Order: sequence, then C-alpha cells, then structure tokens
Amino acid sequence: MSEDRDSRRATGRLGVVAVAAVLAILAAAAAFAAPSSRAAAASPASDAEAVSLAAKHCVACHAAEPTHPAFGKAPKGIRLETLDELRRHAKDIITQVVVERAMPLGNETDMTDEERDRLGAWAEGHKE
Repeated sequence: MSEDRDSRRATGRLGVVAVAAVLAILAAAAAFAAPSSRAAAASPASDAEAVSLAAKHCVACHAAEPTHPAFGKAPKGIRLETLDELRRHAKDIITQVVVERAMPLGNETDMTDEERDRLGAWAEGHKE
C-alpha cells in the first residue's frame, strides 16, 4: 500500500515538473516571437516613411559619410540612405531593429516601439 502511494506521489511530482517546464518553454517562445509578430500586426510604414525613419534613426551611422563621431564609415558597410538600400537590408532591419532591438545602438535616437513596429511591418513586406 505504502509503495503505491509513494509511487503515485512521485508520478504526480514529475507531472507537475513537466507541466512547469512546458509552460516555461511556451512563455520563452512567446516572448521571443512577440516583437516580430507585433510588427507584423502593425500597419506598415509607407516607403517615404521608411526612408524618413531611417534618416532619423539609422543614417547617422549607416551612410556613405556617417555624421556620428564614432564611425568613419558605415558599420559592416551597410548603408540605409535610399529606398533600395533599405529594401536590400529588410531582413537585417527586422532582426536588428524589431527582434533584437540592438539598433539604433543604445537607442541613442530614442526610437519608439511604434516606430520599430511600423518599420518592421514595412520590412516584412520587402524581405527577400
């Protein structure tokens, strides 16, 4: 009798641990997916707005002649001054601006979540 009860308790504890682990994994996956899905749900910026957002938040560093004092040339050679350049780097924009939020570097230009989402939604429609 005692062995059955102990066995059921152990099985019950394993079930609780398994459920907790699954919930933790789902929460982590939802947190990771949230920025890009939020961007996809946002209304995309127009081409003109995408260029304007890049001019405001990206071009100080990512230009043929950066104006940011830390850079003599565009980091990784990525220039974001024109619509064609933005389109070419749409996947990078999604990753760096929306998902990882690594750009703008240190959010030095105070890019808002709404700007990230709109630029991300625009980039979603232009990634190759």
